[in-house]
Amino acid sequence: MLLTACVPQSQTRPDATGGATAAPTGDATIASSPAPVAPGAEVASAVFTPRPGSQASGSFTVVASDEPDAYQIITHDLAAPAGSELTLLPYTIDASQPCADSGFRFSLGSVDSMDPGSQLLLPDLTQGDPSFFGSAVLTLYSDADREQNDCLATVVASAPIVWTMSPRRPDLKVADTGQTAGAAGVVAVDDSGAAISYTVAPGDTLSSIAERFGISVDDIFYLNPSRGLAPQDQSAYTGEVLNLSLADR
Repeated sequence: MLLTACVPQSQTRPDATGGATAAPTGDATIASSPAPVAPGAEVASAVFTPRPGSQASGSFTVVASDEPDAYQIITHDLAAPAGSELTLLPYTIDASQPCADSGFRFSLGSVDSMDPGSQLLLPDLTQGDPSFFGSAVLTLYSDADREQNDCLATVVASAPIVWTMSPRRPDLKVADTGQTAGAAGVVAVDDSGAAISYTVAPGDTLSSIAERFGISVDDIFYLNPSRGLAPQDQSAYTGEVLNLSLADR
């Protein structure tokens, strides 16, 4: 089953100000990666806790696939109300959060028809590193919740995802070299002065932004796996905030 990205239907993108047709030249290179993960190696696990009043249980593990930089989700004794879906979230969901129908998320489909080993996290969706996913939820749609709470995906169980894999680009660092014609946006820094995010300005392009910070366009994709409509969208959008921090990926 191919992993599908979900975004709110009301979400719109600002005007695109340019595409990225090539990685920047000069000193910018794709950051080095550690050795490939051996096929079959377990890199994460998650155990579901049902919400009060819900009948849901089970767990899953994430293992390296035979396909390079791809990972397989293997479910174990997954049980949930009929019609429930398994969804991955790029954050750790709060135990009190009742709904998971907004923001960027990946649906793995219905639990009813799920083959325990058929779900793949493919490289073009994760840049070979799915560890930005913080939690998983089992959700259920009901007319009552939609009418009463305006919720399209009621959480019936949730699970923090515990990762054991190392970051795939541990040496990735950014260095701001200053504004240029295609990278004139605002940079946010932390207490140490290190750049942690960049707000796209009109006329910016991803290739120019990457060159400004001494990284590649592919590194931008890696640092921003939950970008709007697609992680590898080749356009830069005015007002879009790009993450530049490996810790905040």
